[in-house]
Amino acid sequence: MIKRIGSILLFFVISFGFSQNESDKIEIISNRACDCISQIDLEDESKNKAINNCIAEAIVTTLKTDNNDSDIQIDKNGYSKIEKYLVENCKALNQVSFTENKKFEHATSNNVLAQLAYDDGLDYMDENNHFNAINKFKKAIEIDPNFAFAWDNLGISYRNTNQYEKAIGAYEKSLEINPKGKMPLINIAVTYNLKKEYKEAVKYYQKYTSLYPDDPEGYYGLGLILYTNNEKEKGLDNMMHAYTIYTNQKSPYRADAAGKIGYMYNDLKKEGKQDVFIRIAEKYNLKFEIN
Repeated sequence: MIKRIGSILLFFVISFGFSQNESDKIEIISNRACDCISQIDLEDESKNKAINNCIAEAIVTTLKTDNNDSDIQIDKNGYSKIEKYLVENCKALNQVSFTENKKFEHATSNNVLAQLAYDDGLDYMDENNHFNAINKFKKAIEIDPNFAFAWDNLGISYRNTNQYEKAIGAYEKSLEINPKGKMPLINIAVTYNLKKEYKEAVKYYQKYTSLYPDDPEGYYGLGLILYTNNEKEKGLDNMMHAYTIYTNQKSPYRADAAGKIGYMYNDLKKEGKQDVFIRIAEKYNLKFEIN
């Protein structure tokens, strides 16, 4: 069970009236926060706390710098907009949030040549040069077949070049080495979804949530795929579950989940099924306002 203190107020912002100046302010704060996030150690055990500190520091710095704009304040709505901007535009946020800790077994290789090839592959990935990345990751696993992270990133590179079957094969190899690997589990679900093999995607998302019940990513993915495949109640339930965990973790990705829930609300409203929405919101002790 997820521990919750009191109730969570969930805002679905359908429309808003920020002035151009206020919108610029959100962008400036977000870019400053992103620069700070890019400096976070990927091995930091408290990544969400570090990310939120970056956002707080960026807000304070910006408002102090532009103290003539005393009429502009960052309320809950503005804070959500900063989070949304970061999710959509800050590459560093994605890297910090979703890079697995290198302390995991098979995250690195004891073979220097395999590790060098892997590091080169990561550099090519950063440049979006996925074909060269594939060659480097293949070289790494030829040298060290038990290098799970090399298999993981080979799968990502295959997926980014639309070679879905090869991507799945790479993830399966990684899961043979480490059946509980977060990266291959979530990415194989994503790839099956891209292939429109929804039952397989759901299977892996459910396996992920059973192994990592406190990680919102599995519920988020499961919520999307179920909802878009007409299992709307189950989809909304999983998305609200994800939102609740994101919120408890103070993760910026709660803004993304809130946006998806807002879409689901509007969709259910068109069908006259607001009662479904309200019932599930009450299950997670969520209150909502429509602006």
